[in-house]
Amino acid sequence: MNEKRPGFCHLCGEKLHGSYLVYSNGLVVCERCNRSVPHCSQCNLPSRQLTTARGVQICPACRQKAPICACCREPILGRYFLVGDSPLRYCEVCMNTRPRCDICRAPLDDQGKIFQGRDGKAYRCSTCFSTVVNDPAEAMHLYNETYLLLSKALQLEIAVLPKLSLVERARMIELHQQAGILAGIASTNIPLGPEHQHLLGFFQSAGLDQTIYIEQLLPQTLFRAVAAHELAHSWQSTHAPQGQAAKIVEGFAEWVAYRTLLLLGHQGAAARLTRRNDLYGVGLQYFIALERQQGQQAVLQRASRM
Repeated sequence: MNEKRPGFCHLCGEKLHGSYLVYSNGLVVCERCNRSVPHCSQCNLPSRQLTTARGVQICPACRQKAPICACCREPILGRYFLVGDSPLRYCEVCMNTRPRCDICRAPLDDQGKIFQGRDGKAYRCSTCFSTVVNDPAEAMHLYNETYLLLSKALQLEIAVLPKLSLVERARMIELHQQAGILAGIASTNIPLGPEHQHLLGFFQSAGLDQTIYIEQLLPQTLFRAVAAHELAHSWQSTHAPQGQAAKIVEGFAEWVAYRTLLLLGHQGAAARLTRRNDLYGVGLQYFIALERQQGQQAVLQRASRM
């Protein structure tokens, strides 16, 4: 049985005479239209409804199925990029040409912010900026809440709450380097993972005078995690012996941050801590395993001995 021959061109509507083309989607085009009508740069189908995207012509079907860059909002016609565990997709142009967020490393969109500080610039994408802690009163409120949470839920008794100081990143690095010099230890001896190439918090103790420095303009969730980590170091200063292995010192502090995030309902952020494969991540996994096997009290006991 012979298939029925198409009678009309789908583009010009005229009756077919002579040769014609049938594309894979069923589009029937006469030879004249196939030559004269522009073709989509993506699917190569002729169309009178082409629109321009990234300097080329695409048909409505290709535009509809193309992923949209979360930064420039243009269709992504080539490869796309993911940042961290976010499902948002970014085009190659935005990844290579736009400033990147200091926190999540995503390229800045039009709603992102660039803050000019005394010691340099701080970059925040719109997502991180939406919950950024910028008010000292708000920072102190979140800091106090974290302190109380550690006391009630994790039994971390910190007799005197350290002073809180919000500082720019350059100042944070300077403080850490000074402390490393005073201790005779290079700050680079503690490896940092790819997601944490800069310091976010720092605990400093000089006798009874204790201060916790936290980088300014952190998103709320990250601020709470950093505060918990540094408050754990404050607890260690009076409950743990000097000279503990770095894996125990930083692993316990990271465990406190991890448990704080879980208590606050931020499971995704907590899970990200467990995926680090540096000293912090290895130490965290050690304490997670210990808690799973012997309970929370065993974690506190291990953190308070050599």
